[in-house]
Amino acid sequence: MIKLVLSDMDNTLLPFGSHQVSDRARAAIAEVRAAGIQFGPATGRDYVELMRFFAGDESCFSTGLLSNGKKVVVDGDVRRLSLVDNAALQRFADRIADRDDCFVTAYPFETTLENPVYCIGVTQEVAEVWGRRFAFEPRIADRVPDEKLIGGTFACSGTQADLDELKAIGTELCPEFDFIQPVPNWVDIVPAGVNKGSSLGALLDELGISSDEVVFFGDAENDLQIMEKVENSVAVANATPAAAAAARWHIGSSADDSVAAALEDIARSAREGRLPSFMR
Repeated sequence: MIKLVLSDMDNTLLPFGSHQVSDRARAAIAEVRAAGIQFGPATGRDYVELMRFFAGDESCFSTGLLSNGKKVVVDGDVRRLSLVDNAALQRFADRIADRDDCFVTAYPFETTLENPVYCIGVTQEVAEVWGRRFAFEPRIADRVPDEKLIGGTFACSGTQADLDELKAIGTELCPEFDFIQPVPNWVDIVPAGVNKGSSLGALLDELGISSDEVVFFGDAENDLQIMEKVENSVAVANATPAAAAAARWHIGSSADDSVAAALEDIARSAREGRLPSFMR
């Protein structure tokens, strides 16, 4: 019996670069919840970004795993919180400062709907290009700010080999972090051991359900840890090879609103007392 549905956002519930989930997807989420099933995002995105994605409808993300599992949220209440180590993030920023193809970002814990993000080691002009792509307001800074940070990333305009090299450098230099790549040219910097998979148990404990009562939709590297823990993991057709191999079930692409269709199927199957068609 399905009691909880979790979904990644970018390239899963909506194509990367889209500003909002579709009307169909929001309606499907409402159907799932009306059928007595919890729904929530399991995403690298945080509250402000999710407000934009869901057109201000907080009911779509009042429960879930936000900011790559750094926030475990139940009914709008943060039950678990992990912050980024400022000094370690500065150490990495110093290490890559001589490169002109990459820079570090820092996401403040206290934020606004404009989604301000500190950009270290980059010009305003370049930062604005990335800000348009990832929907944040760049604030140029010489150093990592001395305030609470909920997230960090690095951007790299080079090849995948360049990103892999930088991830290896970061892993060796900063054992405080894990470096996880959700989309091309962009790498999340998260507290070591904190990810969607490691935070899943806390969410399930709060909800009083087991992992075999969960369906999870994903597409990329930062979804693998949760796919390993959830029996009913689902990959969209545009998933990376690693995510596709890790998933038990497979559906169509994000561009075709396939998660919305699967959510509709889940809601119908709950009412009719059967398994969803994509799980048979």
